[in-house]
Amino acid sequence: MKVNIEIERSTVVPVPYKQVEPLLTDLEGTIGRFPKLKKLTRLGDNSYFWEMRTIGSRIANIAHDVSYGADYKLDLPRGELSWKPVPNKGNATIEGYFRIAADSEATRLTFRVRGELRDVPVPLLYRVVAPPFIQGKFTRLVDTFLEDTRDALVHAKTAKAPKKRA
Repeated sequence: MKVNIEIERSTVVPVPYKQVEPLLTDLEGTIGRFPKLKKLTRLGDNSYFWEMRTIGSRIANIAHDVSYGADYKLDLPRGELSWKPVPNKGNATIEGYFRIAADSEATRLTFRVRGELRDVPVPLLYRVVAPPFIQGKFTRLVDTFLEDTRDALVHAKTAKAPKKRA
């Protein structure tokens, strides 16, 4: 079964834009924070093959080990890291972007992803509920990614802050 996903989520971090900007240039470090990422293999300059741990529920027999290739493009002046699918790599085609934007003394992180998962094994009985179920699982992964990224940025800012003297 094919399942389409489309997610856009954002969060604001209390960290200045310039301190968030390295997220875009540290491609492997940023990608590595994504939940359920099992293995990331470099295919070439700015191209990677993602292999993820099982997404879904084995108990409900709605589970999929997603894999796909993505070619990344950095547009630093726009504050955007975008990706397009690498043809014929894996069982999904995923595209999207990760954007940062100044928001006063903070920075807004926006993550958008859309694509198609192929060959998702779903019992006939669950075919109607499988797409929203899988979409929900992916939405939670994106939310967790943004939360973990926000926490890492806040922690890094706190670690760099000068110590106050008594």
